Amino acid sequence: MAGRVVYENLRDVVLRVARLFPSTKFFISGDKDCPYVTGEELKTCCGHFGAQMHAEPGKHIAILGPNGAAWITAFFAAVCAGCTAVPLHLGCPDDELEYCLKKSDSTMLVYDKSCEASAQELAKRISGLEIIETHELLKKLHEPGAELFPELAPDDPAALYFTSGTTSLSRCVILTHRNMGSHCTAAMSALPLSPDDAGLSILPPSHTFELMTNIVGALHCGGTLYINESIRTVKRNLAKYSPTILVVVPLVLQTLHKEILNTAKKQGKLDKLQKGLKLSGFLQRFGIDISHRLFKDVYSVLGGKLRYFLCGGAALDRELIEFYKRLGITVIQGYGITECSPIVAANLPEANRFGSIGRTFPCCETKIIDGEICVRGDSVSPGYYKDDAANAEAFRDGWFHTGDLGRVDKDGYLYFTGRRKNLIILANGENVSPEEPEERLYQIDGVVDAIVYEKNQTITAEIYADKGIFPNVSALWTAVDSVNRSLAVYKRIGNVIMRDEPFEKTATQKIKRYKFQEAAAQ
Repeated sequence: MAGRVVYENLRDVVLRVARLFPSTKFFISGDKDCPYVTGEELKTCCGHFGAQMHAEPGKHIAILGPNGAAWITAFFAAVCAGCTAVPLHLGCPDDELEYCLKKSDSTMLVYDKSCEASAQELAKRISGLEIIETHELLKKLHEPGAELFPELAPDDPAALYFTSGTTSLSRCVILTHRNMGSHCTAAMSALPLSPDDAGLSILPPSHTFELMTNIVGALHCGGTLYINESIRTVKRNLAKYSPTILVVVPLVLQTLHKEILNTAKKQGKLDKLQKGLKLSGFLQRFGIDISHRLFKDVYSVLGGKLRYFLCGGAALDRELIEFYKRLGITVIQGYGITECSPIVAANLPEANRFGSIGRTFPCCETKIIDGEICVRGDSVSPGYYKDDAANAEAFRDGWFHTGDLGRVDKDGYLYFTGRRKNLIILANGENVSPEEPEERLYQIDGVVDAIVYEKNQTITAEIYADKGIFPNVSALWTAVDSVNRSLAVYKRIGNVIMRDEPFEKTATQKIKRYKFQEAAAQ
């Protein structure tokens, strides 16, 4: 689709897809009751929601369920009707869901049948909460009737998103129609998408990165997006659907990297793979790419057509990007945060600087203030919902203070160097960003998850590992010593804790770091 498309809001996306791709099947999944939605059906459902559901503009409507055409249709229907959509993270306990519903002033909950017990329990706890099952809602929206698309004021809330809560309790972020429209305009102009692309959605739709890249991207270009059911089906669906683009968080790339190496090792082909990677890297320096011939076995596991990983959500080790480049797959690393709709900066295929998180998107501008990445512009949230203290802390002097540390080079490329709240400040005055040793730990075969923090003025690594590879702490220390040798002396790990249970994580599989920081401070 040539030319730059300007979106004022998400409704523009819906109206455009109905006009250009009315019969295209979007968001294909194994949901027997709603296996996909066409462009025309999406528009019709959105119009009927406003006319038939008595959903007055401004009403806050929460959505709970797995990814799929049903969830996505419900979300767009609420937003297009002038209501405020409130995506909830699937898998949260009822107490947390209750907190989110009350915090966001939601008066309706649209839920998947797999969440029936939680929905009924929440309806008992919250007076006046209206609940309706997603597929029952869609049946009503498919009935003949008038369509209604009320006027959408640019600065009215389109959605309330709860942050993932890695460094503190979740905050309720307001994203306006202007925020989301300007981001769509910038992202769809920048990302390498075409109607021939096929994607596999593996992130939850309640995550802004998934919504504003994969989901909106498919609607924008008329491409195919398949919905992955669970982490256990990723490998099967990669081979089945042969995606060309994957939107991922670093954990996916780290896990896939380990699996590729482990598979080669089990097959007795690790030496061959490593030699092939060296040869591929050498030839690529001279513009010669034979990666597809060298790594046929790896490509077949990934479906055979994968071109790009769009990666955001956390820091990514440069060596990991180089690994995939030598395989012939480009990692496009970006930087985003919910409060910015979410992408702030991203590398592009034609301007991909390893180690950086790219150049700032045109929907916003960035500035480094006292070492911190700060953002302002049309895609930046007006603030947190009914949270004056959080707003005073984060939104100051016209800038949103991300809490992320960074720098910018002479060519305008942004670099992420750590989280301000994660920063370890030692007694000798040295500052250590835990992200660096954590990235090194994740590269070790057998390390499933790890977090680095300060405890009693000692850099401590808490690790959940495969007991078959690391039966005890002594065995784990051998691996940690190898990491320490690659770090500056003041950054080295001085204490190791071996966990028996997995870490508690957010909806996007990030460790809830603040719980360990609180425990260490006690």
